[in-house]
Amino acid sequence: MKKVINNYSFLDKQRTVGDLDADKLVSSIFKQNRQAELYQFFALSEKEFMQGNSLANIFLQIQKQQPTWYDEDRIIKGQTIFENYAMSIMTLLGVMSLPYCYAASPGNKALYLTEKMRKSPGKRLAETGEFTISVLRRGSLQKNQAGIFHITKTRLIHSMARYYLQKDSWDKSWGIPINQEDMAGTNMAFSYVILTGLQLSGIILSQQQKEDFLFVWRYIGYHLGIEESLLPENFQEARALSETIKKRTLQKTEEGIILTQELVNYYKSVLPKRQAEFVESQIRYYLGNEVAEYIGMPAYSLKDRLVNFTNSFKELENIFSVPKNSMNELTQNYQRMKSKSAY
Repeated sequence: MKKVINNYSFLDKQRTVGDLDADKLVSSIFKQNRQAELYQFFALSEKEFMQGNSLANIFLQIQKQQPTWYDEDRIIKGQTIFENYAMSIMTLLGVMSLPYCYAASPGNKALYLTEKMRKSPGKRLAETGEFTISVLRRGSLQKNQAGIFHITKTRLIHSMARYYLQKDSWDKSWGIPINQEDMAGTNMAFSYVILTGLQLSGIILSQQQKEDFLFVWRYIGYHLGIEESLLPENFQEARALSETIKKRTLQKTEEGIILTQELVNYYKSVLPKRQAEFVESQIRYYLGNEVAEYIGMPAYSLKDRLVNFTNSFKELENIFSVPKNSMNELTQNYQRMKSKSAY
């Protein structure tokens, strides 16, 4: 991993690589005018897939073998971390991970140019939430469970996005849409960055708990088609890779500002008025001033101080609280959010 982190030429090359197996399958399907099958596969529910729907053959064609480092016990432990802190993690996903990804350019151009994502931030948020909950539920990644189905479904959606974007106005100097470096960066945003957010929230995890949470995302990233050398083996490697990709890609762009503003507008449309007033300040609190500037988050002196003050009390409360499973509360909130999403 050290060679990968310090090797900018290697990372440059990874910007020209997508997901070879999935891209080959999607290209073949379109050449044969069988795209209707792909859309039908995307529409399958967990239950339909688990019952052996014939469209599952699309999934089986690119299903990856288990990695040599597979450890079911560590995956369960990592998923248990999610279930214990599900509400906090999903909140951080919305106010930290997604805006962080929006700051990464030219990777954010793929999101910007995909109309469904840009015009329907609520739908995008709901789909991201559904994916995260599906793969981080305890036991969901075990044999014959539906977690790998959701991962592979996302893998195929990425490949279809690459297919369409490169046929339109994509600039080759940006690399391939949703390339290996961008996917690795997103994986870090959903794992390492979340861990930094939990610490900011006063949720103190042991070193082993951090390693187990990262391990789950290493496994998810593997099945998403990310190059294994871009999947950190421990917290130290995750921090180093995240910092390297941050230096290489995070910057102020029009696309990042627009994507973030649309997300903020969505939050303000669904949150209670009092909470909505502090959305920008919460994002700035978790991302820090530098990244917040990249995505056009304004600094509000009074609001920012109030958020810092309030979060300090929450942090203190979390430090001395006993963790509890918040999965049921999360599921209820997610269903309410999904019903409000723009479809």
